[in-house]
Amino acid sequence: MNEKQFTISEVIDSFGITKHSWVLFIILSLAQVLDGYDFMIINSTNLFVAHTFWPNDPNPGALMGSLTTWGLLGMVIGGAFGGILSDKIGRKKVLIGAVAFYGVFTLPQAFASDLTMFAAFRLIAGLGVGSCIPVVYTVFSEVMPSNRRGFFITCGGACMVGGWVIAGLVANPICNAATPLLGGFTEMVTYTNADGTTATMFSNWRLCYLIGGIPVLYAIFLAFAMRETAHWYANTGQTEKAVEVLAEFEMKSVGTSTTRDPNAIIIPPRPEKTTPNVLFSKKFIVGTSAIWTVCFVGQFCVYGMNAWLPTWFKSIGYSASDAVALQTWNNVAAIISNCLVGYVSDTMGRKKCLIFAWILCIIVIIACSLFVTPDSFIICAVLMLAFGFALNFAISAIYPLMPEQYPTAIRNTGTAWCQAFARFGGSASSIVLGGIATMAIFQAGGTTNWSSVVLTLIIPFALGLICTLVFVRDTYGKSLDTLTSENSGSSDSGTVPFAIMMCIVVILFALCIICPLAIPNWSKLPIALPLMACGMLLPFLFFFVLGDKQLIAEKAKKQ
Repeated sequence: MNEKQFTISEVIDSFGITKHSWVLFIILSLAQVLDGYDFMIINSTNLFVAHTFWPNDPNPGALMGSLTTWGLLGMVIGGAFGGILSDKIGRKKVLIGAVAFYGVFTLPQAFASDLTMFAAFRLIAGLGVGSCIPVVYTVFSEVMPSNRRGFFITCGGACMVGGWVIAGLVANPICNAATPLLGGFTEMVTYTNADGTTATMFSNWRLCYLIGGIPVLYAIFLAFAMRETAHWYANTGQTEKAVEVLAEFEMKSVGTSTTRDPNAIIIPPRPEKTTPNVLFSKKFIVGTSAIWTVCFVGQFCVYGMNAWLPTWFKSIGYSASDAVALQTWNNVAAIISNCLVGYVSDTMGRKKCLIFAWILCIIVIIACSLFVTPDSFIICAVLMLAFGFALNFAISAIYPLMPEQYPTAIRNTGTAWCQAFARFGGSASSIVLGGIATMAIFQAGGTTNWSSVVLTLIIPFALGLICTLVFVRDTYGKSLDTLTSENSGSSDSGTVPFAIMMCIVVILFALCIICPLAIPNWSKLPIALPLMACGMLLPFLFFFVLGDKQLIAEKAKKQ
């Protein structure tokens, strides 16, 4: 028996990229495709859902924005608890459960007769969606070679965006069909347009949510096709199973199998505690500051704009079909950028890649504001390709950083809680942008001047750039075991800053989600915009104070 000591990362890196690597990639990426469909189907059908629920209200504003919010709130909760579960009971069990869960609870949304029922099941399904995404990223980080880790993680993100595109391609012909596709189930609706005229449609959007039940079948397939990761087995003391997984991986990758001593595995030290507050300890706060801030910015922008793109284009004269098509072009570009960004990130480094991405976003959003016009479908399609490329390049450049900040014992907790927090940005953004769109300053002739609204995204883009410059540290090319060793040593519990952060989340939730939905004409009140701005900026202030303090302490220690 070979008694030479080794790390899990060393063994996986020795295999390189093989056919089996691509098989694993395809198996796991299917979860991302189905996940992406489940999320984006609401943004591809929200015009039609709104006409069904509020037929006499041509401008439901924040209410329409909330259609996206409920699923995102479920994703926040699901991601937070799913991440902890994954570190406790394993990646495989949580992923299978999450996929089956959101498949089962997407189906009842097809039968919703009002916002209450729709929102309830949208929120419940979101629990599974939120658990699924970070687990996939964590598994990619643990089964792929170190020098191509970023590429596979971001390509997995591309597959999720592929699900967004599929949602648009499925929703467009179904929702715009001139006949009821499922008889009385897809009843006719008479609704009021912005100009006071009435029109009719069939609620064929319900079929899109029936299709959303397909993940249940995939979960069954996943139970047989997926193995737990060797990193998780080793970290939980199951070293014999860890070497068994490595042997199977090696056999499928290179056709031979090496016998390894389970007792020879070098396992980096576990944190003394594995609860979420550890993410805010001095050991991890700089990494947490980096990924929480930039991911918050990315999801605020990508989810907010995807929720309102069809409305924007319809408001300047495009048909509902063309509006959804332009949104789909935006997501097609996202697939291209997601595939490219991993290679760039693995080549030039995480930090430089992100800096380039935020600058590109600022340039493109200005171009969209200036040149999106009616009766210029081709120009708008080109601009949507550019916008989708830039914005998704930025948010995808963040994904490799998330699992690289933490050791195996809290890796998925860290990844999932980062995404859960960022989805507060996403869930608030659709409501905040909807509220901004109804303010007098953004109105022209009784309609929203969306070209002015989108310019407000320059603020979060600039914040993303600043946070990248201050907090992001390059981790590319280093093995997970090396990164874990760099964070070894004792540290504080992080309980107090974690508690403060949770209070900030509650304030953000109240000001940017509860108030716009609960207070009539909230966005028209003079205090609305300042309060929502404070809610969105509080987390950045917190991280700048705490993260900068730790950076200064580390610099002083080195001197």
